Amino acid sequence: MIKQPKRLLSLLPLIMLLLAPTSSLGQNLDNGLEWIELGFEEKRLLGPLQNKWSNLAPEKQIRLNTGAKRWNTMSPNQQKSLKKKIQVWKLKSADEKIIIRNQFERFQNLPEVEKQLLRDSYEKFKNLPLEKQQSLTTQYRKTNGA
Repeated sequence: MIKQPKRLLSLLPLIMLLLAPTSSLGQNLDNGLEWIELGFEEKRLLGPLQNKWSNLAPEKQIRLNTGAKRWNTMSPNQQKSLKKKIQVWKLKSADEKIIIRNQFERFQNLPEVEKQLLRDSYEKFKNLPLEKQQSLTTQYRKTNGA
């Protein structure tokens, strides 16, 4: 079990990825989806991809459809927050994205108890005053050379 706050803090970027859309459970990734199978709202959101849809990998079709469905269930504030996160992601370098993906994979391989401990710790961190968050982040970076 994780007990060291430094280790918890080092895994915080993983938690951000928990908010990212994931592929649908139980769907056959080999078959993908026909455009006609998509719901009205999903078609509206994914409309710019209609001409390319049949050429997309089945996994990507399913991931995009799942993301569109999730988007449609979000409140306007949640959508705004996600848009911000997407913009931040786009600004990251390829190396930063690789590091984050590797951290996410490490997180996925942790025992469920440790995952929950990290989620709880991250919630506590998010509820701290901004100044305290910044102080802890600065302290972590100095200690770990990040």
